[in-house]
Amino acid sequence: EPLQPYFLSIVENITVSQGKNAILKCQVENLRNYNVAWVWVTTQTILTIHNNVITRNPRISLSRPEEFKWYLHVKNVQESDRGWYMCQINTDPMVHRSGYLEVVVPPKIIQSGPTVV
Repeated sequence: EPLQPYFLSIVENITVSQGKNAILKCQVENLRNYNVAWVWVTTQTILTIHNNVITRNPRISLSRPEEFKWYLHVKNVQESDRGWYMCQINTDPMVHRSGYLEVVVPPKIIQSGPTVV
C-alpha cells in the first residue's frame, strides 16, 4: 500500500483588513494522482481544483510557488469573504485542513457638526 497524500502543516488562520489581499496556504506531500481543491465552507463553494480556478469570483486566484504548495489568493478582501476555507484532497475518505479568514473593517468616522474646543 503506497503512502497516502498528507498535509505538511495546518492551514493557518489569517486576519486581513478590508480592501487588502489575503493568502491561505496549503501544503500537501505525496499527492500522486489525487487533486487538491479549495472550498469556501460557508457556501460549500468549490473555488479551485488542482491548478484551475473554478469560481467565477474574479478576486480569487491560485498560485503554486512550489510543487507541494497550493496558495489561495483573495484580492481586495470584503467583509463577505470572512469564514472558513478548506483545502481538501480527494482521497477516499476525503481529508482536509481548514483555515479561517477574519476580515477587519475599519470604523466609519462620522462627521458631526463643528466642535467647540
